Amino acid sequence: LSPHPPSPPEGWWWVVPSQPCGGRGTSLERAGASAQGVAEMSFADNLTKIVADKKAEQSDREGLAHKWTAYEKKLLDKAVELFKQRCMREAENQKCEATVSFEVLSREIAEFPKRVLTDTTYFVDSWGEGLTSESWFYSTRGVTASWSPGAPVLFAEVLQGMLPKFVERVKGLGFASCQHEAGTWKVSVSWPPPGDEADDSPQQPAKKKRRDRDRDRD
Repeated sequence: LSPHPPSPPEGWWWVVPSQPCGGRGTSLERAGASAQGVAEMSFADNLTKIVADKKAEQSDREGLAHKWTAYEKKLLDKAVELFKQRCMREAENQKCEATVSFEVLSREIAEFPKRVLTDTTYFVDSWGEGLTSESWFYSTRGVTASWSPGAPVLFAEVLQGMLPKFVERVKGLGFASCQHEAGTWKVSVSWPPPGDEADDSPQQPAKKKRRDRDRDRD
């Protein structure tokens, strides 16, 4: 017997019946469906990665913001100490009030961000201790804000952000009055003069009543 099938007669062709689909589709269709499933999973995985990246990015920004917040606290501590020294000088001159400029105090703090004059406007030139404008930006604007690398920062904007915090610290020192002069960097305070018996005045009527009662008994 010949190992090969017999050749068809001249002019004839063998016809091979196709396999029934059985409802499962061809191998090409199945491959396409499988590829589509992989593509859908890849897209979902990509969304998960985006969420993870954004969370990591926000965490990094929070770290940068914290650096400026901690640094700012040290600057405010130094500013308050300088303010107290100014008040002590006024007290030694027998005065009971003082007016001090926060901007002037900032010039006496070596660690304070340095300024540079450009076209009559002061911008921040350096921040100190490895800090950058990015740290200040996220601390003051929030970690969800969009930061523009290289954008200049007005020095006045840095002072303006710190001034209310400085005033609150000064108010905690127990002054009789403390106020920020609008439109300036000045903070004015006052304290009671010596021999002020205003606090004793409410007790005077009570003492008088006791003396009157004693006379009535006599």
